[in-house]
Amino acid sequence: MYATAGVHPYVLPGGILHDVTDRGPLWDPVMNMYSYKYDYQSDRLVASNLNPRAPTSWFYFAGHWGDKFYPLSDPRQYRFLGQYHYVNGPLGPRFKNLGRQEICQGNGECVLKGRPEEKSRMTKRWTNMGEGEEMNEEDAKRVFGAEYDSAS
Repeated sequence: MYATAGVHPYVLPGGILHDVTDRGPLWDPVMNMYSYKYDYQSDRLVASNLNPRAPTSWFYFAGHWGDKFYPLSDPRQYRFLGQYHYVNGPLGPRFKNLGRQEICQGNGECVLKGRPEEKSRMTKRWTNMGEGEEMNEEDAKRVFGAEYDSAS
């Protein structure tokens, strides 16, 4: 899904791979959603009273979401223009510093863009924001227990 109609290139040289989209049908996302409340201090996710029986177990999955990285020696793996097809997916929302007080994380580069419908290409760029998609030691101990040792 894209926020605007038009051509949406993938991150490949020369725009050789892209999606072309139109406005599509108007739909109400509230009719097809689950809403939750998360208490980051107790690490507890609760379904809202709008959908009290919504599942919550997915939130506590501690691994990478999506594909798994395979080495080139595996027959399922290949590269296109130097990019591996199968790479580890991101960690889930539980590991996105949900209790932060600011939009930017404070540990890597952070780029905030304007609204999709704005014509301006101005962006605000901050450096030293974001640490990647590996679970940090603090999160690992919280999820797997205080005796967790990343060196083992």
